[in-house]
Amino acid sequence: MNWNEILFWLLKSGLFFFILITACAYYTLAERKVAGFIQDRKGPNRAGFWGLLQPLADGIKFLTKEEVFPVQVNKVMYLIAPAISMTCAIMAWSVVPLGGQIPLPSWLQEKTGLTFLDLQIANPDTGILFLFAISSLAVYGIIIAGWASNNKYSLLGAVRSTAQMISYELPLGMSVVSIVILSGSLRLTDISASQVGLWNIFKLPGFIAFCLFVVAMFAETNRLPFDLAEAESELVVGFHTEYGAFKFALFFIAEYMNMITMSCVVTLLFLEDIRFRSEF
Repeated sequence: MNWNEILFWLLKSGLFFFILITACAYYTLAERKVAGFIQDRKGPNRAGFWGLLQPLADGIKFLTKEEVFPVQVNKVMYLIAPAISMTCAIMAWSVVPLGGQIPLPSWLQEKTGLTFLDLQIANPDTGILFLFAISSLAVYGIIIAGWASNNKYSLLGAVRSTAQMISYELPLGMSVVSIVILSGSLRLTDISASQVGLWNIFKLPGFIAFCLFVVAMFAETNRLPFDLAEAESELVVGFHTEYGAFKFALFFIAEYMNMITMSCVVTLLFLEDIRFRSEF
């Protein structure tokens, strides 16, 4: 691998990260808009046209707020916890393909030595296994956050969230086993390509696995109705009660990154073939 290839890979990784951060930002806006519609109100509508700059305003707010450290916290672990959650979310996304291979123009082929652009940062042989391994490590960020905060609400929220994530990893893994057997590969691109002509959801074990995966997916990402870890009437906001400013933003972004990642994975495993064909 020469320096041009390394630079090209770094630029591609940076572009993917920018796309992911932008998607997370506008997922929050979409969620708030839908919540506003359900509650018969407009939702965010002050920043920009139709409130489209609200995510940017939120980002500036998080970056410029004062960093406050509660007296009782373990500062080292308190800072490490959001970094672990964010790192695991980014690493899990790195093996998710956004598409197949796109032919590069001749002038770019000469400079990079590459013929095609892979719409994926990394494509290991054990892609789905790597994804589950990284997702399992994200539990440490949550439990460390609850313990380091030295707060009963944070600790109870962390214990609940950790127990829920560990519990639902079993049905999540079992649902994927049937898909791996059907496709004969652990590589995400191979699993997607094996669905040409008939999606896995329309196969008997695939449909059952899909139902299991969707239920477990909501539990893994701590979304409704599996939000006991952040029960506001009991635990304030759960394990990140003592976090604010940029530290809270890292947890917030990691949560939405995980939602996007799981949505992409359920699509790859059950719903479609993502390869770009030559006629496009």
